[in-house]
Amino acid sequence: MDRSEHRRPTGITVVGTGTVSTPVDRVTINLAVDVTRPDAGEAFRLAGDTVTRLLAVLADDGVDARQVRTLDLSLGPRTQWTDNSEVLIGYQAHQRLVVQLDGLAGVERILSDVATNAGHGVRIDSVSLTAEVIERAFAQAREKAFADAWGKAEHFARLAGKALGEVEWIHEGRDHGGAVPLARMAKDSVAMSSPMPVAAGDTDLTVSVTVRWAFAGD
Repeated sequence: MDRSEHRRPTGITVVGTGTVSTPVDRVTINLAVDVTRPDAGEAFRLAGDTVTRLLAVLADDGVDARQVRTLDLSLGPRTQWTDNSEVLIGYQAHQRLVVQLDGLAGVERILSDVATNAGHGVRIDSVSLTAEVIERAFAQAREKAFADAWGKAEHFARLAGKALGEVEWIHEGRDHGGAVPLARMAKDSVAMSSPMPVAAGDTDLTVSVTVRWAFAGD
């Protein structure tokens, strides 16, 4: 058999990275309502009243109804272990909601009003700040990453006395890096006399590309 058929392919594989800073201009607020009562119907009713009040608070702060969405809703028994046995302590009604805001205007007031005026059982589970126009920033980061890979590949090829040929394959990886979480807050443990400040700034988006080049003439 011709040994050339078993010759290992020649070429070079390198990784390039590119990072672009882009303004943070989108806010995602994850909220939850949890109410536990001895009676399931009472727990469900009180949770519904609390969600209604929460939605009213958001509306008063200028949040459009289309910017609020229920993620899930549940009602079930709540138990705890006592003396090696499971004891029913009540029924828990639970609902999770997500609020998505375009822009940071008014977010401090919204957080403060939710924490102080939305009623018993409301939690602010998380607040994340991200970039809205993200694909354009990723395109710029991708160009930087490929240029970085190209520069490394040309350098290695020159050190090896070779010239770069065609690109054989490319693999991209992304680091969105845009979710800037704020502290989780429970309404019952937060007494807020002034708005919670939110600092946005920029976020870094990073793209890495792994590129395989053949050597010219091989």
